Amino acid sequence: MEKFLRAKDRVVRSVPMAIPTLPDGVVLPPAPRSREVLKSYFDLESEAGPLHAQSVADVGRRLMADRPIPVYQISTLGLLRQALEAETPQGLNPTSPHGIPAADRSRAWQHLCDLIDQWSGLSAEQRSRVVTVLAKLGFWQTIIDLVPEGNGSNLDELRGAYFRCNAQAQLAGAAGETQQAAHAFLKARSVMEAIATTDSLSASVRYGAAAHLVVLHAKGGQALPEMRKWRDLADSIAAGAGGPMEPLHVSVYWRGISFIPYFEGDHSQVREMLALAESLGREALAQADADQRLPATENLHPVMETRGRAAKAAGDLEEAEGFYRGMVALDSLDAKAHVRLGDFLVGEKRITEARDSYRTAASLGAPYSAYAFAQEGRSSIRIGEVEQALGPLVASATIDQRALTPLLLLRDACEGAVLSPLRQWALSELAVRMGRS
Repeated sequence: MEKFLRAKDRVVRSVPMAIPTLPDGVVLPPAPRSREVLKSYFDLESEAGPLHAQSVADVGRRLMADRPIPVYQISTLGLLRQALEAETPQGLNPTSPHGIPAADRSRAWQHLCDLIDQWSGLSAEQRSRVVTVLAKLGFWQTIIDLVPEGNGSNLDELRGAYFRCNAQAQLAGAAGETQQAAHAFLKARSVMEAIATTDSLSASVRYGAAAHLVVLHAKGGQALPEMRKWRDLADSIAAGAGGPMEPLHVSVYWRGISFIPYFEGDHSQVREMLALAESLGREALAQADADQRLPATENLHPVMETRGRAAKAAGDLEEAEGFYRGMVALDSLDAKAHVRLGDFLVGEKRITEARDSYRTAASLGAPYSAYAFAQEGRSSIRIGEVEQALGPLVASATIDQRALTPLLLLRDACEGAVLSPLRQWALSELAVRMGRS
């Protein structure tokens, strides 16, 4: 992503933000479709939308049927619900499942609320499913309220502990508390280490945990010795499993351990590993029955994204573009896929094409709408179409009331008497957001 500046602290206002009067010929773009494409985040049932939203509906179905929930690769972003509220502050914005009125709850949503109310009487397995659903929905505080401190003694309790630590990290990160977020991340990683090293757990669970630890260490600072340690453990687990691992699990493994040669600078090995991850992922999809088709499809999303990044790092720009476009084709309703393609095209100085991608991303919405509108506006400025930039920049600044980038762009783009009021609005808002008013 290009740099998107935001105020560090929450903006406190004595009066609501003023909405600028736009010059003749300048119009705001249509509102993002977030509530439409992410409807499952409010009912646990709607099957439309991007793959991550479809997986929310799937976990809702499985919760209703009291069935195991698969491990989905796309995690819910910590800022998703904040972004949804920022887009539609007057809409329904629950901070917990019970925040949706009983009369408006779907059957699956009501079932989730009932299970939360019955928490003390639930089995460890049922609690694990509830917490998994809460994590998919982005209700971090509810997880913290329900799950006690400590790791527990079985897989379900360990999973609950992991989700609790992750919830703490998400909340701290959203609040800008970087030290607390880092501490919670380390706690979550230690729980995953316990899963990977508990001999009584199944080989497939331990194998997946070990591969995931490679990724967690990559995110935590490129600790190559630790990454190699967990790769070696995953290899040992697979060798002693008594039979081949499932293609989907091995696909996840190859994508995870590809971070090791990536940080070593061995781009050819990264490419080979990610090719295996994609090949096995497509094999898993071809073999999947109706019950496993969505998890297998969803796995290909991060594979394509990682392949795009790796190809770009290796300097193979044509291949990188192909993977980013493949990501869009696979998950066309995911705003992130269009943002990734737009960012790549900007890097290649193909600004008009990038603007189209950002415009699509902005229309799909949260949590990328403010960034995508700003990038759409920035792209219009770069190709000399300043008037087309103004509406998207105002939309970005009004959706994210801590955003600085769209206001800075407006300040610099608004020249002449006609645009002077809009420039003054941008300057006034910058002063508020930077604490100088």
